[in-house]
Amino acid sequence: MTSLRLRLYSFFTRLVIKPWVQRVTNPVEAREAFEKHARRMHLHPAGADYRNGKIGKIPVLWASAGPVRRPEVLLYLHGGGFIVGSPDTHKHMVADIAGAVGVEAVIPRYRLAPENPFPAGFDDVVAVYDGLLARGLRPDQIMLGGDSAGGNLVLSLLAHLSDKKREMPLCAFAISPVVNLKGGYDSLKENAKSEVLLCAERFDELGAMYLGHQDCGQDCASPVHAAFESCPPILLHHSSGEILRDDTLEMQRKLVSKGHEVLVRSWPNAFHVFHIMRGHFPEARAALDDVSAFLKARLTSNDS
Repeated sequence: MTSLRLRLYSFFTRLVIKPWVQRVTNPVEAREAFEKHARRMHLHPAGADYRNGKIGKIPVLWASAGPVRRPEVLLYLHGGGFIVGSPDTHKHMVADIAGAVGVEAVIPRYRLAPENPFPAGFDDVVAVYDGLLARGLRPDQIMLGGDSAGGNLVLSLLAHLSDKKREMPLCAFAISPVVNLKGGYDSLKENAKSEVLLCAERFDELGAMYLGHQDCGQDCASPVHAAFESCPPILLHHSSGEILRDDTLEMQRKLVSKGHEVLVRSWPNAFHVFHIMRGHFPEARAALDDVSAFLKARLTSNDS
């Protein structure tokens, strides 16, 4: 049963935020609004600690909550349509997950489009991953996570590692990832009205801003097209009423067809990346707990 708080927040999002998303055209204005919303609305876990740093030349934010009990690191890639978002808009959610697992998380400040079109942001992600290895971490001491555009980058990084026949990280999770910048999946139209946040009619526009003149079918832009000969255990979340529902389901089919371990959780009556509203309604808490349980299970398996 959907909580009253989630229903109220979904109503507010549909009434206020979605119309703004439909009309905003200036990326700088959109970024400032997202950052302001995060400062006003996002609730941080007890003991949250954040510190800025660099891995190689890439600015990052380290996030944790409570004691760091393990050497593994969560590499988290924030969402925002490749256009907006930052470690600061997602750090509360990432610190929550890191604290529950007992690790430290690192969130790259990867370059955003349209000023820095593909593959700039992707290159930054690869550089941070390689930078963690250069610091002495083994691949099986790195866990990957991301949401929406960040979920795309998670899967694109895995596709890149697979293509290069490199050792995989311990595990990965992706929350409502966009996996095909060509679009065309049924949920883009079927859920255009039930989606309370994203605008189906702007999907191609955002893709063009990210890609510039690059081909949207490239494996590291639309990872559903990648070979994925190897892939670590992966958890995928989606909301049944969002326009990106079928991106998750198509990615699941692709990975399962290759024999990989895939868990999928579907959240009815929720909105795109509702996890980010931790502390506001119980569904967000349950979703983050599910992510944390998945990561802890992989760590336990790695210990044995």
